[in-house]
Amino acid sequence: MEAKKRFKLYKSGKLWCCTAVAFGAMAFGTVNGQADDATPANTTIQISAVASQVATPAATTDSTTNATPESTVTAGTQTRGTAANDKMTAKNATAAATTTLNVQQASAAPVSANAVTTAAYAATNNLSTADTLDISAYQPNISEATFRQYHNQGINNVVVKLSESTSWTNAYAQQQVSRAQAAGMAVSAYHFVRFTTAAQAQQEAQLFARMARACGLGNDTLMIADVERVPQTQYAGIVNNLNVFWQTLSSLGFTNHGVYTGLYYDQQYNVSSTVGKARTWVAMYYYDYSANAARCNYIQSMGYGAWQYTDRWGGSIDGSIDFGMFSNYAGHQATSAANLENFNINANNNTLNVAGWFADNNNEGKNNRYVILLDQDNGNRELARQQVSAVSRPDVANVYSDVYGASNSGFNASFALNGSLADAIADGHRIQAIIRYTSSNDGNRDYNDHWFDGVVLNQNVANMEKLQVSQAGIHVSGWHAADQALDRQYHYVILFDATTKKEIARKRVDATNRGDVAKVYPNVYNSGKSGFSADFVMNDALRAALQNGDSIQVVSRYTDDKNGDGNRVDYWFTPQAYNQNQAYLEDFSIYNGQLRVTGWHASDQSVVEPNQWIILLDNQTGKEVARAKAITTKRNDVLAAYPNILNADNSGFVANFDIANTSGLRAAILAGHSLKAVARYSDDNGGEGHRSDYWFSAVQTPYSTQSAQELESFTINGNQIEASGWYADGRSVAAKAMYVILYDATTNRELGRQQIATADRERPDIASSNSSIANAGVSGFKASFAINNSSIMQALKNGDRLQVVARYTDDDQSGEGNYVQHFFDAQSFQNNNAYLDAFRVNSDGGIQVSGWHASNQTAGRPYHYVILYDATSGREITRQRVVENVQRPDVQKAYPSVYNSLNSGFNINFASSATIQRAISEGHNLQVIDRYSATKDDNGDYVDYWFAPRQLAQ
Repeated sequence: MEAKKRFKLYKSGKLWCCTAVAFGAMAFGTVNGQADDATPANTTIQISAVASQVATPAATTDSTTNATPESTVTAGTQTRGTAANDKMTAKNATAAATTTLNVQQASAAPVSANAVTTAAYAATNNLSTADTLDISAYQPNISEATFRQYHNQGINNVVVKLSESTSWTNAYAQQQVSRAQAAGMAVSAYHFVRFTTAAQAQQEAQLFARMARACGLGNDTLMIADVERVPQTQYAGIVNNLNVFWQTLSSLGFTNHGVYTGLYYDQQYNVSSTVGKARTWVAMYYYDYSANAARCNYIQSMGYGAWQYTDRWGGSIDGSIDFGMFSNYAGHQATSAANLENFNINANNNTLNVAGWFADNNNEGKNNRYVILLDQDNGNRELARQQVSAVSRPDVANVYSDVYGASNSGFNASFALNGSLADAIADGHRIQAIIRYTSSNDGNRDYNDHWFDGVVLNQNVANMEKLQVSQAGIHVSGWHAADQALDRQYHYVILFDATTKKEIARKRVDATNRGDVAKVYPNVYNSGKSGFSADFVMNDALRAALQNGDSIQVVSRYTDDKNGDGNRVDYWFTPQAYNQNQAYLEDFSIYNGQLRVTGWHASDQSVVEPNQWIILLDNQTGKEVARAKAITTKRNDVLAAYPNILNADNSGFVANFDIANTSGLRAAILAGHSLKAVARYSDDNGGEGHRSDYWFSAVQTPYSTQSAQELESFTINGNQIEASGWYADGRSVAAKAMYVILYDATTNRELGRQQIATADRERPDIASSNSSIANAGVSGFKASFAINNSSIMQALKNGDRLQVVARYTDDDQSGEGNYVQHFFDAQSFQNNNAYLDAFRVNSDGGIQVSGWHASNQTAGRPYHYVILYDATSGREITRQRVVENVQRPDVQKAYPSVYNSLNSGFNINFASSATIQRAISEGHNLQVIDRYSATKDDNGDYVDYWFAPRQLAQ
């Protein structure tokens, strides 16, 4: 369906071909391309696990060409057979018609010649050759009148695209459906497939069903999967996922399924097998995009239910001819469905259990049921059969209410694992199950069968639980369960040198009970008695393998030969190399002036090199800066993780380095260099001699990269600038003192510094939250700087941005030397806040003004004035100096970090004057200005606050 967008690209390649086909020497050409939707045929073959929600794998399939989809969603699929384009050339059509898709699939239902008659009639009556159209968002505004016109031209069926992938929906679908139905057409729906997994298939089916409900489509709607050759659908498991798609649709009430696909694509991936060819709508374009009787007969002969022959009907619509798919199935429920829900060995009972359900309208009158097992790889030889009773399945009846016998369609059978069945399983043959409904007592006459896919029972699972090497030899234990251990009564464990490809030793073992394995693998033969244990003494071959560091492999074998050969089934465990040298650095941190290095180093060579050392290197200079003989510790966890490394249980190490007394280490830290560690086993007490080293690749810089800090407070408190917070840095282990510096970030000048006593640096909270940073517990600071310092006062007066610098240094006299420091973000102390409490005319004609004005810029500006200003005339009326500021503890509470907030109040009375009276009488806007100035005349170097103008009344 979407393929039409691609075909216009492919046409430029002139990929035409001509040939004589079986029905005459007529030359046909087809565009190299693909299909839009495929429809499954024989519903008896459709496997539907709706009721149980168990997906049953089917043959892998796929379809179509490289479509230009209506959305940009991507996904994937699988392939089978020879790759080809779907809109198939006539040259290949005849051969394709003879392809057998599934030997168990019933042949497609015969189709009447109506389509051919329709085509012939149309050719002579100027009607449309097509009788079916598919539309999508590419045809958004087809009116009801236009649909009626199409119907009058012979179009009986319309297929509307509802959705694509997991999220795209057709915004026009509802009106397209309703208008086509109003015009008297049969409406089906399709979804453009892009799933690559079963989970995506479920999601796409759910979206499709939701859209169908939203468009008012009923449960009997023919729901079509558009499976085209796009990148997401070209994979071998597309049929499996398509069956999940059908199962999900059925569980949501939509059980009437069809497929749209391309001819070549279907031949490659066999997507039609999921529903049957009679329900498959195939796309194949001839070079002239037309259909005639001969061509219709040819396509119909392949068993397909409908044929899309053009994407140019009416100019740009896909046109198709129905061979019975739409007339037979559009608006009709399925007539048959089945699912095999269990086909597994029961290890506890030594049986093969078979269970599932099968409902079919053809089962009526056939009251006896048999489950039959065939050896598919031995000429379909019957292995066993068992008559079974009907099992109630209301879940199946809910989904397939119109199919005969759905409510009692279940079956269960259990076959003993002996005789020819056991032989077939042991030989790895495909075992095929048939569920048969028959009217005869022996099950051999008047029957209706459903053939499920053949299954190879070849599970082979095992686990090596212990492989322990010592000077005495090797001990191995574990379990091995295999379906094909049937008829193989001898169990051997073999040691194999995987490096030299030679057997080291073998030992026959007795099986031990493993109820735990049977619980996890109840469907694997002998899982309940799958345990083994074997001890191999140290012989020359084993010793040589260990000395050479060869890989040793354990093989568990079931065989019919006493000596361990003959017919056998093996499980080869992963080879274990004995040249292993593993290590892990768990801690490389500084604690109380000590660099502590801990971890583990497991090496096979540690058996002969018992001394353990830790060496530190300067990563920048490449030189050794320190070494210490490590304390060896017990590490059972390492033994559990690396049971094949000798002495892994004694691989732990602890090494401590005193930074203050290790000059090379101290120099590296003060230089900001990173370190590397080497773990060494040696036969020498000084750490030399024969040795096995492990160089840790990670660069360790606990004193440089590990740092954290926070400036918790940076504010003005009365006549002091106070800074508090913390600065934790690993490099502080090499420092003697901590300093806090007040810095003018505007002028880039230091304003002052203060050394922080060790006792004042205690921060247990920081030690707790930053435990990996050395000295985090003594990272705090509190520093105060007097504002009356001329440099600080000038900085505040100028509104400069101030900055706190925290520094660790090895100079405890002046704070210089070698240091590491952190610049906290610069902060502006500019602020200017005020409020007018009263601004009114007194009874004597004067004006009272009271309020407050707080600003850090008052520092260095001791003169306080209140100015009365005529905002209407733009002239000052009068001013008055505030001789004594009014204390305002309320303002200080609201603005505790503003320099003068406590003494920010003012209360002024301006005496009545002619100027004031005139301004009031004329309704002028009067304005109060509060000013702090550095000069007595109040006209230079000041900071103002202009209150809002007001009109005052007498």
